[in-house]
Amino acid sequence: MDFAELVFKRINESWIKAQDYIEWANELLEDGCEAPSIWQLAACSSDVPVDPDEVERLFQSCISELGLELPNDWYTALCAYSSSICENMLQGSLLPWECVTEMLAIADDHNEPYIHWIWIDLVDDLHRTTVKTTSVHFYSTLNLSDPEACIRIVAHQFVSLCSISLPERFPWIWHCEVCGAISKENTFTELKSDTCASCGGISTMKNLRFFEHRDVFLKNLHSGSSFVAPC
Repeated sequence: MDFAELVFKRINESWIKAQDYIEWANELLEDGCEAPSIWQLAACSSDVPVDPDEVERLFQSCISELGLELPNDWYTALCAYSSSICENMLQGSLLPWECVTEMLAIADDHNEPYIHWIWIDLVDDLHRTTVKTTSVHFYSTLNLSDPEACIRIVAHQFVSLCSISLPERFPWIWHCEVCGAISKENTFTELKSDTCASCGGISTMKNLRFFEHRDVFLKNLHSGSSFVAPC
C-alpha cells in the first residue's frame, strides 16, 4: 500500500487497521528508507496486541520526518490516490486495463466523482468502437483501435489534471478559451463548441467532456489563463 492509498483510506473513513500503517512502514524499509520513525513504526508488528494510539503517534512522526503532507479534504485525497494508480501504470507496475479497472472501481464505490467520468467516458467510447454503435464519442481524436495506447495517453492527462485546482463538476462543464467563463450546461452532447454567453465569442465555449478540449484547457492554464464563475 503506497502513501496515497493509505491516506485516502484514512480520510475516507474506510475500515483502516493499525496493521495497514505498519505494512506501509515495512514497504518503505524494503525500498531502502532508513528514517528512524519508519523503523519504530515497522517494529510495532512485534507488539501483541498492537496499540492503535501508539501506531498513530508514530505515523505522525513519520509524516513529520519524511516531510509528507496529509490532505485536508476528501477530494484532494481521492485525486492523489487516483493519480498514484495512473503513475504506477505509466511506470509499468500495473497493466493499462488493471489501471482502468481500479479507476472504475473507485468511481463505483464513491458515487462516480465527476473527475472519474474521464475514465467512464473512455471505456464507453472503447466499447462503442468495438460494437460499432452510433453515440457521442468523447475520444474521437485518439486511435480507439489501440486501447492500451489510449489508456496511457488519458492517464498522462488525468495525472496533470489531478495536480491542479479544477472548477466544480469538472469535466461536466463548458469553458470559454477567451474569457475563462464556465457554464454547467449539459455536456452529454455531440456539440463540442458553442457561443460564450459572457464574452460573445463564437465557438469559444468548449465542452470539456471531450479529450482534446481538456488538453487545450491544461495548456491555457499552464500559460497563465484562468477560469471564472459559472455563467
